[in-house]
Amino acid sequence: MSLYVFDLDGVIYRGKNLLPGVKETLLTLEQRGEEICFLSNNSTLSRKGYFKKLTHMGIKVKENQFFPSSYLAALYLSQNKCKEVFVVGEEGIFEELGKVGVKISSNINGVDYVVVGMDRGFNFQKLTIAYQAIVRGAKFLATNADVTFPLEKGTSPGAGAIVKALEVSTGKTPLVLGKPQTFGLEKVMQAKGYSPEQVILVGDRLETDIAAGRKAGVITVLVLSGISTLKEAENAAFPLKPHYIISTLKELLFLKL
Repeated sequence: MSLYVFDLDGVIYRGKNLLPGVKETLLTLEQRGEEICFLSNNSTLSRKGYFKKLTHMGIKVKENQFFPSSYLAALYLSQNKCKEVFVVGEEGIFEELGKVGVKISSNINGVDYVVVGMDRGFNFQKLTIAYQAIVRGAKFLATNADVTFPLEKGTSPGAGAIVKALEVSTGKTPLVLGKPQTFGLEKVMQAKGYSPEQVILVGDRLETDIAAGRKAGVITVLVLSGISTLKEAENAAFPLKPHYIISTLKELLFLKL
């Protein structure tokens, strides 16, 4: 038995549209006895939120299969006994931090961390509060540094665009939890009881998904339904070079891994 770890945006769906062959691929893997999890840099939803989204798309999943960066932030902060944070982000981060008892505040004098994720309501006021908290000593934590993410058509600015604004203004470099860091992948393997040689990571982005998989020592598969292109993959050097490249997720079933 192997553990298949899938990214979500650009691999399972783009925006609200399920990508071709996804249902059949996931069902076939489960019928083969493989285990499936989802590791996403996108912090806009919680584990419960992603469970609802995929269920609505007609995919049978369980909440404990999801490891979004919103959940990774909650894990990290609870492990480090963080008491109070300021959040630039959406409901996913708020939900997950609430579950572990981390207080969310706008009082810049009392926060231990500034947590930054994707925030489609981002504005100058949020930037200013986050900036002031960081320069006053709060630690800078980013769920991910993806500068874009895929929509139904084209792409949109990602959390990394917001992170960059704070990096430039504060002169501070954040601790990034999402891919290409291996924190999330390690948490998945620990939770499910797998070693790296038993894991296949499937993603759409060389500089995040593939880089994380290579660092962690797992098999990496790039699917060309999201951000990275075939030309970029063919020209990539280690650690951005995927073990396998597929055009659609259904081709995963025919790989000899």
